[in-house]
Amino acid sequence: MTTTIPFGGRSTVPIDDTDTDHHTDERYELVQRRGRPMATEVSVQIATPPSRWAEAAAAADACMGWFDEVDARLSRFRPESELSHLNAAAGDWFAASDVLYECAALALESAESSGGLFDPSMLRQLCALGYDRDFAAIAHRDVATTFKRPAPAERAAWRAIALDPQRRRIRLPAGVQLDFGGIAKGWAADVALVRYCARFPGALVNVGGDLRAHGGPQPGELWSVGIRDPRLELSGIDDPATHLATARLSRGAMATSGAVRRWWLRDGQRQHHLLDPRTGQPIPLWTAGGDEPDALIATATAFAPTAAQAEVAAKMALLRGYPGACAAVESAWERYGALGPRDDGDAGVALAFVFGTGEIVFSKNLKEYLATWGTQGAMLPMMVGSALPPLTLSVMRQLEQRP
Repeated sequence: MTTTIPFGGRSTVPIDDTDTDHHTDERYELVQRRGRPMATEVSVQIATPPSRWAEAAAAADACMGWFDEVDARLSRFRPESELSHLNAAAGDWFAASDVLYECAALALESAESSGGLFDPSMLRQLCALGYDRDFAAIAHRDVATTFKRPAPAERAAWRAIALDPQRRRIRLPAGVQLDFGGIAKGWAADVALVRYCARFPGALVNVGGDLRAHGGPQPGELWSVGIRDPRLELSGIDDPATHLATARLSRGAMATSGAVRRWWLRDGQRQHHLLDPRTGQPIPLWTAGGDEPDALIATATAFAPTAAQAEVAAKMALLRGYPGACAAVESAWERYGALGPRDDGDAGVALAFVFGTGEIVFSKNLKEYLATWGTQGAMLPMMVGSALPPLTLSVMRQLEQRP
């Protein structure tokens, strides 16, 4: 079912040496921007001919401005944000901006396609566990909270959220609050790449570990992305030589989910933000410095056509566990190949799991993913869409499937 690397081993995931679509002898220059506009590490890299440096620099700056806008509108930690106003208006119709409406629509679509394993309506459960403020204020310390745990009957509240696409309105059920969390990061990366970076020979957008790739850093090269060893997370070491695996991409996306460093204490017990919607409790995971068995999963990395889908797929993988999650994406690949229906969250996805021991395992379709979705110019079963999209779900879906 999977390719397994022995305890503590390292692997370079092989793919065909397929060039990108841009064949030229001219070397590219790399425009780079870094920051923390969404309370996470964000980077934009655009590969461009020297003659287009100024244009690429403006595009990279526009990406960072876009991330600032997403943070201002969608952060649950900003009382003035549009998301906070929506949550406060639960029970009534709320007129939303395009940014809020599109992210909410995508979150609900993802909840449906994941069979409810992704649930954006669990903010009250998170707050009851102590995650009621920015993570920097609670990291690795004991916290108190006045929030009460919701009753089991209140779970899966996302199913009762109403959207009005004609008037761009959202209505949350009374008492329900949204938290987009990681899907907002992935979606922001997708929009940034398509809207600002797709016209250049190469780009790599990274929003808190949610990556979206296009082309490569030089003619004929692909972007190299690594999967970290969770045992080194607390050391701060991020040397590519210590990565457990490295993949090369010129298209598609990758996202890693886990709680290696993102934990806090509640009544002396470790808690984290990755909740099981079926129980309302944190998923059993390995965390650095904890007393959990090393055999527990530390991280799940998902490869998918878009960063938003990869983000959701990584969380689905943690909930299903190993080997069940691998079996699910392998089965979907056998049914659909590289392209599948939007209502199946496993379509077009490949996985990698890392355990607390340092062992890493891959779904057996990972090489096929990298040779199709992961390689710009590789043939897919169908060609859909060609124009750069405005900020709408329908056209974004077309771009997601474009080689």
